[in-house]
Amino acid sequence: MIRIKDLHKYFENQHLFKGISLHVHRGEVVALIGPSGSGKSTLLRCINGLELFHEGEIAVDGIALSAMDRLSPDRRDLENIRKIRLKVGMVFQQFNLFPHMTVLENIVEAPLHVLRMRRDDAREKALDLLKRINMEKKVESYPLQLSGGEQQRVAIVRALAMKPEAMLFDEPTSSLDPELVGEVLSVIKELVGEGMTIFIATHEMGFAQEVADRVVVFDQGEVVEIDTPENIFTNPKAERTKSFLSRIVNR
Repeated sequence: MIRIKDLHKYFENQHLFKGISLHVHRGEVVALIGPSGSGKSTLLRCINGLELFHEGEIAVDGIALSAMDRLSPDRRDLENIRKIRLKVGMVFQQFNLFPHMTVLENIVEAPLHVLRMRRDDAREKALDLLKRINMEKKVESYPLQLSGGEQQRVAIVRALAMKPEAMLFDEPTSSLDPELVGEVLSVIKELVGEGMTIFIATHEMGFAQEVADRVVVFDQGEVVEIDTPENIFTNPKAERTKSFLSRIVNR
């Protein structure tokens, strides 16, 4: 579903990505873990066309994105970016809901204007999704009237309303108070149970161990190790993986 090959990205004088290669199969859950500032968020943004890269290849379901050295930034393949965003939803660390719109309006906005859905159909789909997360009574609420966990759940539903084939999650619980983390993770677990393709950057090690098919350890713009959760968390091979996990466990 997602293929990354020999990816390089530079930021000013920094070589951010140093030849990353990895893939996510259709229906697979892959967790991306590693220290803060290692480039996890930027990698997800590259997949969704929100960030440019300088060398290598990214393809989503066979739709390729071009590197900057082959296509100037003002001539990017915007059509392929559009196609990829229709296939892949993304949920960010910050909820990014429109503050002047109600919950319902936030969810139906993209289906109405991007998918050209009928308003009644978009509304019905939104209400069905809200019922799944027990928030159908919040349809007329505004984001600032919701808790952080509720806002993030609405952000997930907003992405699902576009009927994506895969989901990218950029540390979706990092902005939440600890007691709100569980309600967001429970929604993601439901998607896992339904067979959704998921690539998630997370600091929730227990969650990664429980739901991921594979875990990618990422540090300083490089893939350190890729393996099953069992091997990563109980028998890591790379010293950098051991060092990172020891710091997490000892907090």
